[in-house]
Amino acid sequence: MSEGLIEQVQGLLNTVSEDVNRLYGESLANNETFLEALDDVAANVLGLQAVIAALVQKYPVDADVAKAWLKDNMDPEGQGTEKAEAVVDFVLGVE
Repeated sequence: MSEGLIEQVQGLLNTVSEDVNRLYGESLANNETFLEALDDVAANVLGLQAVIAALVQKYPVDADVAKAWLKDNMDPEGQGTEKAEAVVDFVLGVE
């Protein structure tokens, strides 16, 4: 292999290496942004659960009525139906 060709290959490898490092850095930044947004969502959900739990103590809610609403408004084959029902039980203190 000629010296010029080897230098060309080395230059291309350096470029690829720099691109991979740049993409890695961007990926880390994107992950950090995503995790911060997820933390914000979790804080909002917990805050809303606290408010709802306080309201439920003063104004009782029938878990079956809440679950019937979920069945009427969610795709029964879709994801999240069972989780939503578990949240109803959790917030209403159903065991």
